[in-house]
Amino acid sequence: MDLSGKKAIAIIGNGIAAVECVKALRQSGDDREIHVFGAGSLPPYNPMLTSYYAAGKIEYATMFPYGDSQGIFTDHGVILHLGAPVTKLSVKERTVTNAQGFTLSFDQCLIASGASPFIPPFPGSDGKNIYPMRTAEDAIRLKAALEKKPKKALVVGASMVGIKLVELFHHLGVAVCLADMAPRIFPLAAHPDCAAIIEERLRSMGVALRFSAGIEGVEARPEGGIQARFSDGGPPEEADLLMACIGVRANTGFIDRTEIEARQGILVDRYQRTSAPGVFAAGDCCMGLNLLTGESQVIGLLANARKQGRIAGLNMAGQEAAYTGEIPHNITHFMGMDFIGIGEVKDYTREEKRCDSTHYAQFFYRGDTLCGANMLDNLEDCGVIKNELVKQLL
Repeated sequence: MDLSGKKAIAIIGNGIAAVECVKALRQSGDDREIHVFGAGSLPPYNPMLTSYYAAGKIEYATMFPYGDSQGIFTDHGVILHLGAPVTKLSVKERTVTNAQGFTLSFDQCLIASGASPFIPPFPGSDGKNIYPMRTAEDAIRLKAALEKKPKKALVVGASMVGIKLVELFHHLGVAVCLADMAPRIFPLAAHPDCAAIIEERLRSMGVALRFSAGIEGVEARPEGGIQARFSDGGPPEEADLLMACIGVRANTGFIDRTEIEARQGILVDRYQRTSAPGVFAAGDCCMGLNLLTGESQVIGLLANARKQGRIAGLNMAGQEAAYTGEIPHNITHFMGMDFIGIGEVKDYTREEKRCDSTHYAQFFYRGDTLCGANMLDNLEDCGVIKNELVKQLL
């Protein structure tokens, strides 16, 4: 591999995909300068562990799979530019510029900028008692808020993150209401029949549920906390704090979409190459192949970010490695139950249920081909079902 005379490699983002790209480059013998740009200054962390830290279930260091320092980068000879987001990526000029005015000329670039929580711009959305939950910084902020002993919390967004926050508040003895504009919990991952069982269990534990209710505005209460208004015409919800788990959006504001093709995320081929020569993308900012549909979509899974980052690094180093695709799936434990949602639970031709007093399983088929499943408290079967789906599709 002759890379002499080449310019540096720019990596935009300092998360999991960036780390795996760096490791693949160095393991392939690539000795070019690698510059990593990060909007934040913390080491790479697992977003799914942030609520566990806020709840006091894990130590701070546990959020960081490569250690709570920047050693994973510095040990691989990476030059770090942290605490300043990238403001411009010019494919024509082959440069990256960050908010501090530093500009780097690159030979190749990986966009691994991740995604950020999305809070719709409803009246009051910027209030001080509204908290997103994704980053390690979000977890630190929520942990500090919990020290003030709130009595009631409102969680907006019946997602996997939202339910973990419901669990957090319930465990602390804080009254909690879960609201969503969707008609049920886990609207993308759970079939209505399975969702109804989960909702019944939550109500029996004292969790208030409010569905088909989009948030319309939030006002600060004179005595502290917030009052939230919803689109369902019902009474407002009052709480000491509001957790916004409405969704995330890819961090792609610095790209020129006439140079790099993007939709909900950056479009890539099976080698993680974007539409711009020499520019790759990986992780939550890009769209990967959904094996079930054959379409590109953002698949926000930690394992997916690892895989895509490594594949990008191998190809940047001159090897040939292909991304085979992924099946969207969700596995979460909360409130004493396990929920597993794998594959497609809407577009099917027939279904099959296997239920008893302690387990619930619902399988979805297109013809004779398994295309998805919902399970409650069947965690041990999850890997088997996913492997069966992948085997059918590859």
